[in-house]
Amino acid sequence: MSTVGCFQIKGMRRLGSKVAIVIPARLASVRLPNKVLLEISGLPMIEHVRRRGLMNKYSVPVFVATGDDMLIDVVESFGGDCIKTYQDHTDGLSRVNEASTDLAFEHYIILQGDEILIVPSEIDRLIEMISTRSGVQVWNQTTSLSLEEELTNVSIVKCFTNSSNNIYSIFRKSPLTCSNKEQMKLVLKICGLFAVSKNALNDICRKENSKLQSAESIEQLKFIEYGYSIKSLPTDNNFPSINIPEDIARIKEAIKTSPQQSRILNEVIAFSV
Repeated sequence: MSTVGCFQIKGMRRLGSKVAIVIPARLASVRLPNKVLLEISGLPMIEHVRRRGLMNKYSVPVFVATGDDMLIDVVESFGGDCIKTYQDHTDGLSRVNEASTDLAFEHYIILQGDEILIVPSEIDRLIEMISTRSGVQVWNQTTSLSLEEELTNVSIVKCFTNSSNNIYSIFRKSPLTCSNKEQMKLVLKICGLFAVSKNALNDICRKENSKLQSAESIEQLKFIEYGYSIKSLPTDNNFPSINIPEDIARIKEAIKTSPQQSRILNEVIAFSV
């Protein structure tokens, strides 16, 4: 489990950065228990996400970090790599930090286990950004909202970015008072794909959970409250994740109507692990 993900970007010298993808996962989801084991198209959701992570073109390895033996059994039955962590963690960031003590990488891409429609090329782009922008400690993918109702949907974490493309405010409901039409131009969705350097991960997890982080249950807020900059990685892809039972139908509809997602699903099912 200590494989080093070294990679080379076309037209650039070989880079010494070491990157791993970690999927923090648990079965005790409050809104949808056991959701990472939800079967879609013949595979549990965690396996969809893990395979999409492995489809990155730089051979960056993927690990599932969990305290649930049942989940470990499922992942390992598909040939996946797991790191057993303590069962109780306040958030995925803390779980990844524990897992990092068994690994030797300089950066960790944190891929949420409910991001079943993550696009592998977006993971490639994040790997490239980590490799070429060594001064950035924390990255988070962002995208535009699709519907006005998302402005008040607390299952969708949202943010503002500044002129330097840094995320400076994160929230679940829009705090703006201007028209919804104007808000749709300003408010961005926080995606379940972010990255953090090993140093920043260790440092932030040594600190007490911050007030806003705890109140809103948004782990990225801890970085902002302790003075870290989070660099936004914009994408045009805005696909739903699974948070509540109603999201399952949205996922299936997205797979059905998006040629891109249909193609990736076929690759996932045929993926050799």
